[in-house]
Amino acid sequence: MRFRFFSVPVLTVLVIVALATPQVHAEEPILFRISVENVTSHFQAQFVRRFAETLSARAGAGIKVEFYDGARLFRDADIVAALARGSVEMAVPGLWQFDKAVPDSAILMLPTVYGKPGLEMREAVDGPLGSFLAKRLEGTLPVKVVGRWLDLGHAHIFGAGKGIRSPMEIPGKRIRVAGGRANEERIRVLGGSPVSISSSDLSAYLDRGIVDGILTTYETVATAGFSSHGLVSVYEDKEYYPFFLPLVSATAWERLPEATKATIVGLWAEMLSAGRLASVNAQDQAKATLKKGGMSIVVPSPEESMKTRARLLTEEVMMAKRLGVSDEAMAVLKAAFPEGRR
Repeated sequence: MRFRFFSVPVLTVLVIVALATPQVHAEEPILFRISVENVTSHFQAQFVRRFAETLSARAGAGIKVEFYDGARLFRDADIVAALARGSVEMAVPGLWQFDKAVPDSAILMLPTVYGKPGLEMREAVDGPLGSFLAKRLEGTLPVKVVGRWLDLGHAHIFGAGKGIRSPMEIPGKRIRVAGGRANEERIRVLGGSPVSISSSDLSAYLDRGIVDGILTTYETVATAGFSSHGLVSVYEDKEYYPFFLPLVSATAWERLPEATKATIVGLWAEMLSAGRLASVNAQDQAKATLKKGGMSIVVPSPEESMKTRARLLTEEVMMAKRLGVSDEAMAVLKAAFPEGRR
């Protein structure tokens, strides 16, 4: 028997077969990068890392979660622009980063909240005040607020050199603030000169004596190692109570499947209570560590705190106007913290 061979080239046959065979392409997972500015040892970075890892496990293969701490992707000061252009999908920045773009967010740094207890602040942001600010942020910026806010804890004035141990020692001092025009306003009313210095440069500035103090928290001082760069005291006056906000890029949010959106919102809500408890514990442990290391801790008397707050309140209306805070926002603030309630 003879076999007849066709003259069609083998390559041509293979091409024809390939074209006739249905192609199955696996969809690429959606990249979901999460950025924080704080270093790995900071409780907030640890909390958001756990969130990222749990989200990756629960959301499945359809989403590729990547976590970056220590400002490896972006500083929080640059995060809104990064969210807007799609360079990162989620971030958890501090509220103090937003009053330039969203002036009403400054209300949580105005004198009304000076010295307020953490529980009272948390109740306010979990209620109408927090809802109001979330809508302001979403209405102005290309972001989605995906849940309630994570506490950082009270910020105080830490002193370098000879230290700062009372309001009388603030005038003329150069006080570094991490952000927030309202924080700068408040420092000026107390007689200080607010300066803006990036976290990466702050240690060098402290070493050279260019700043006299910083407005920050115990946890931040401890994890960043600022106590070894000349900080010797803290005036624990509860200047304000900062929070971190869970934000997702509006563009990224629209791209996510509904099931993934529900997973993100549900997981953040599920984990938040533990995150808030971690915040309290971290601040307490950091305070104990700094005190053991020799830092002088001065807690103002109730009378001194009330006197300072009253002094600040005399300037609040003008501060709000300079900051561009709306009358509606001020009404929401006063409703959350009515006069006579301390």
